[in-house]
Amino acid sequence: MARFKYLGEPPRPSLVTSYGPCLKIRIRKQDGTVETLEPVSPATSFVIGEDIGHEITDPRVLRHMRAETTRFEEIV
Repeated sequence: MARFKYLGEPPRPSLVTSYGPCLKIRIRKQDGTVETLEPVSPATSFVIGEDIGHEITDPRVLRHMRAETTRFEEIV
């Protein structure tokens, strides 16, 4: 079980000039289903530098989020 904080989107100046708010995070689980993480109320979008508010337990999701260090940081 782990918790993560959202670090924002990686810079891609040739593709995107500015990002809007992150409303959902979709990640494929080990059993093949897609898990959709949404901000915990009352927030309407994920805040950069803040805890995403979800306990992650699926091994595949954990590997993905730990590998994507530009978007997520594990909270110890």
